Amino acid sequence: MKRAKERRPPEAARGAEEAAALIRRVSEEGRLVSEAEILAALGGSGPESGKSGAPAGDKAADVKALFDALLAENEDLCQVRAESGERLFYSSLSMSCAYAAMLLCARGDPARLIAEIVRHDSEAYPRPVPLDLFFLPPFDLSPDEAAQTLAKMKALPEYADIEETSTSTARLFLYSTQHLEPAHASMLAEWLDVGRRNNP
Repeated sequence: MKRAKERRPPEAARGAEEAAALIRRVSEEGRLVSEAEILAALGGSGPESGKSGAPAGDKAADVKALFDALLAENEDLCQVRAESGERLFYSSLSMSCAYAAMLLCARGDPARLIAEIVRHDSEAYPRPVPLDLFFLPPFDLSPDEAAQTLAKMKALPEYADIEETSTSTARLFLYSTQHLEPAHASMLAEWLDVGRRNNP
């Protein structure tokens, strides 16, 4: 015999609706939202809170149940996991899976993020990547952070394929020697920075 669908208490249902609305709103801003942020917005900082439908009691299962229900009941809501195991959420109505993955990577090690994007562009297009791309959202690295990250990468063997080339305007580009020869990368960088603008 088929069981009737269990109905949640009104407060819990209202809390789930608020959580779903928050995830969608933050996704429209181009950000991921963490489990902790959602619980805090619902009126508590963890599973012990019972305000606005946030899970009551001291069981981690209550928190898991809330977020599992959110994903099951809202087709557009998705989750990704940080290396720490933290769950982060987004809405596919305003954010793609690829963009969410990029945001997740940006929250972690910027060296890994830079290397992955540079290798991808060097292989797929092929083209070098301007360093100043990483100053823009969703990366938001400062010039100092970017310089420090590049210095760190030069000292690590796993990033030995990431090289730099400068154009005639002194704009710095990055490329992967796994996919681009230095002379070709320099020519492409000059075209992207100067030649394309002068030859519309």
